[in-house]
Amino acid sequence: MKKKLLIIVLLLSLITITACGNKKSENNAEESKAQEILDNKTEQKKESKILVIYFSKTGENYNVGTVNVGNTAMMASYIKEYLNADSFEIVPVNKYPDNYKEATEVGKKEQNENARPEIKNKLENLDDYDTIFLGYPIWWGNLPMIVYTFLDTYDLSNKTVIPFNTHEGSGDAGTYTKLKNYLKNEKVNTNGLALTGKNARTDNGKQETIKWLKELGY
Repeated sequence: MKKKLLIIVLLLSLITITACGNKKSENNAEESKAQEILDNKTEQKKESKILVIYFSKTGENYNVGTVNVGNTAMMASYIKEYLNADSFEIVPVNKYPDNYKEATEVGKKEQNENARPEIKNKLENLDDYDTIFLGYPIWWGNLPMIVYTFLDTYDLSNKTVIPFNTHEGSGDAGTYTKLKNYLKNEKVNTNGLALTGKNARTDNGKQETIKWLKELGY
């Protein structure tokens, strides 16, 4: 009897371990697919007038864990794939700490100092696009200061700007209207999309993003 019970316990443990392993593999596959979409260079010449610009943090994220593809980057990949658009990632010269708490402290310090963190890469062909999807996480109720660096560097005053963001309870935190005022651009669409970081990483988040795009007329 004891032998049979031991075999049953071992079988149940094996099933649990296998299920956990499969779940982790699925998450890694989703991240890999999203990164491939964002990195992919379109081979065919196309008349793309839409550019997805985003800043996203990798490493430890609140309520998500440690990831190689950030929450906002996941949203960006859905938009890029659905619209067959181009994309540009805002990459900081000084990478934000992987540790979540340390990263929030850096972000808060930058906000208090109204800092403009330096961007590592350059966008050479902004004039090729008339519509910009702009994505970012909400940090301390605002856009990360590195996004303001981008806004101060490039002229979006004559572009249609459509914001999207990830958050952990604050929605868009009023940043869509803030963007409109900061850019002095009436073509900033304040009907943006805000998803929690956890939701942004799911198929449900992907479908919400596509539904939103359709509501915008795409």
